[in-house]
Amino acid sequence: MCELDLRAAVWIAKGLSDKEARPLCFTSLTAELLNSQVESLYIERDDSLIAADKRIIAGILRKQRPRAFKYSHVTPREQPLLWVSDAVAWSYSNGGDWLRRTAPLIGERVFRL
Repeated sequence: MCELDLRAAVWIAKGLSDKEARPLCFTSLTAELLNSQVESLYIERDDSLIAADKRIIAGILRKQRPRAFKYSHVTPREQPLLWVSDAVAWSYSNGGDWLRRTAPLIGERVFRL
Protein backbone atom coordinates (compact mmCIF):
# COMPACT_ATOMS: atom_id res chain seq x y z
CA MET A 1 0.00 0.00 0.00
CA CYS A 2 2.83 2.41 0.78
CA GLU A 3 3.96 2.24 -2.83
CA LEU A 4 0.62 3.59 -4.10
CA ASP A 5 0.50 7.22 -5.15
CA LEU A 6 -1.91 8.36 -2.45
CA ARG A 7 -1.98 9.99 0.94
CA ALA A 8 -4.37 9.65 3.84
CA ALA A 9 -5.37 12.25 6.38
CA VAL A 10 -6.09 11.11 9.91
CA TRP A 11 -8.61 12.82 12.20
CA ILE A 12 -7.93 12.10 15.86
CA ALA A 13 -10.38 12.85 18.67
CA LYS A 14 -8.68 11.86 21.90
CA GLY A 15 -10.65 11.08 25.02
CA LEU A 16 -14.01 10.83 23.27
CA SER A 17 -16.27 7.89 22.64
CA ASP A 18 -16.89 6.84 19.03
CA LYS A 19 -20.39 8.29 19.32
CA GLU A 20 -18.94 11.69 20.26
CA ALA A 21 -15.88 11.59 18.00
CA ARG A 22 -17.53 10.52 14.74
CA PRO A 23 -19.71 13.64 14.32
CA LEU A 24 -16.79 15.94 15.18
CA CYS A 25 -14.49 14.21 12.73
CA PHE A 26 -17.11 14.11 9.95
CA THR A 27 -17.89 17.79 10.45
CA SER A 28 -14.22 18.73 10.19
CA LEU A 29 -13.55 16.34 7.31
CA THR A 30 -16.52 17.50 5.24
CA ALA A 31 -15.71 21.19 5.75
CA GLU A 32 -12.11 20.57 4.69
CA LEU A 33 -13.12 18.58 1.62
CA LEU A 34 -15.50 21.34 0.52
CA ASN A 35 -12.62 23.82 0.69
CA SER A 36 -10.45 21.61 -1.49
CA GLN A 37 -10.68 20.24 -5.01
CA VAL A 38 -12.16 16.94 -3.81
CA GLU A 39 -15.37 16.06 -5.63
CA SER A 40 -16.48 12.91 -3.84
CA LEU A 41 -16.24 11.08 -0.53
CA TYR A 42 -16.60 7.34 -0.01
CA ILE A 43 -17.54 6.25 3.48
CA GLU A 44 -17.32 2.64 4.57
CA ARG A 45 -20.84 1.33 4.87
CA ASP A 46 -22.13 0.58 8.36
CA ASP A 47 -25.91 0.41 8.23
CA SER A 48 -26.22 1.49 11.86
CA LEU A 49 -24.39 4.78 11.14
CA ILE A 50 -25.66 5.82 7.71
CA ALA A 51 -28.58 7.98 8.90
CA ALA A 52 -26.43 9.89 11.40
CA ASP A 53 -23.64 10.38 8.84
CA LYS A 54 -26.12 11.74 6.31
CA ARG A 55 -27.56 14.22 8.83
CA ILE A 56 -24.10 15.55 9.63
CA ILE A 57 -22.93 15.85 6.03
CA ALA A 58 -26.25 17.20 4.72
CA GLY A 59 -26.22 19.88 7.42
CA ILE A 60 -22.81 21.09 6.30
CA LEU A 61 -23.78 20.97 2.63
CA ARG A 62 -26.89 23.09 3.36
CA LYS A 63 -24.80 25.71 5.16
CA GLN A 64 -21.99 25.94 2.63
CA ARG A 65 -23.97 25.38 -0.60
CA PRO A 66 -20.90 23.95 -2.31
CA ARG A 67 -20.03 23.20 -5.87
CA ALA A 68 -20.82 19.69 -7.05
CA PHE A 69 -19.88 17.30 -4.25
CA LYS A 70 -21.13 13.80 -3.73
CA TYR A 71 -20.72 11.23 -1.02
CA SER A 72 -21.81 7.65 -0.66
CA HIS A 73 -21.61 4.76 1.76
CA VAL A 74 -19.99 1.77 0.08
CA THR A 75 -18.33 -1.49 1.00
CA PRO A 76 -14.57 -2.02 0.60
CA ARG A 77 -15.43 -4.47 -2.15
CA GLU A 78 -17.14 -1.63 -4.05
CA GLN A 79 -14.31 0.84 -3.35
CA PRO A 80 -11.02 -0.98 -2.68
CA LEU A 81 -9.23 2.21 -1.58
CA LEU A 82 -11.19 1.89 1.67
CA TRP A 83 -8.75 -0.90 2.50
CA VAL A 84 -6.03 1.73 2.80
CA SER A 85 -8.05 3.82 5.26
CA ASP A 86 -8.80 0.68 7.27
CA ALA A 87 -5.09 -0.17 7.41
CA VAL A 88 -4.17 3.34 8.53
CA ALA A 89 -6.91 3.41 11.19
CA TRP A 90 -5.87 -0.03 12.39
CA SER A 91 -2.23 1.08 12.68
CA TYR A 92 -3.28 4.05 14.83
CA SER A 93 -5.26 1.85 17.18
CA ASN A 94 -2.44 -0.69 17.48
CA GLY A 95 0.49 1.75 17.49
CA GLY A 96 4.07 0.63 17.75
CA ASP A 97 5.87 -0.35 14.57
CA TRP A 98 2.61 -0.19 12.60
CA LEU A 99 2.67 3.60 12.79
CA ARG A 100 6.17 3.63 11.31
CA ARG A 101 5.19 1.18 8.59
CA THR A 102 2.14 3.18 7.48
CA ALA A 103 3.81 6.61 7.87
CA PRO A 104 4.41 6.96 4.09
CA LEU A 105 0.64 6.91 3.59
CA ILE A 106 -0.06 9.75 6.03
CA GLY A 107 -0.22 13.20 4.51
CA GLU A 108 -1.84 15.02 7.42
CA ARG A 109 -2.92 14.52 11.01
CA VAL A 110 -5.81 16.58 12.34
CA PHE A 111 -6.33 16.62 16.10
CA ARG A 112 -9.71 17.48 17.58
CA LEU A 113 -10.07 17.35 21.37
